[in-house]
Amino acid sequence: MSRFNDNQDGTITDTETSLTWQKKDSRQLTGRWMHLEKSQKLAKEQSDAQTGGFNDWRVPTLEDIKTIYDKSFSNRDFGNSEIHIHENFEKGGADCCWTDTINGERAMMFSLVKGRSSWINKLGDGPFAVRLVRGVRQEKSNP
Repeated sequence: MSRFNDNQDGTITDTETSLTWQKKDSRQLTGRWMHLEKSQKLAKEQSDAQTGGFNDWRVPTLEDIKTIYDKSFSNRDFGNSEIHIHENFEKGGADCCWTDTINGERAMMFSLVKGRSSWINKLGDGPFAVRLVRGVRQEKSNP
């Protein structure tokens, strides 16, 4: 069984962290790039629409987004370049994603190519996207 289960409702559940992710990122959902404030608005809209049956969609934390990155995973971004997220996520997404980490006018982005974070103007439109998440991340317990 895959760690990333496709729920067949536009969401994917990570059995390791208990987080539920949207299968598509914001560019795939809306057809446009977006800055962080628009990403936060999209999270509210997706919650109001109860996408996947849930009303608690949010922009991921840096620690959340790091959990879907794995150098051994191979998927393709919008330009057909390799990104390192599981194949169950929709192909053609962004190569980096917003996080909820903010410092003044800047916000943290996470690269799905390199597995690194960087500060970007939070009102920059792109090519930036968000991959919405819900739930509380569970840490793996060591027996």
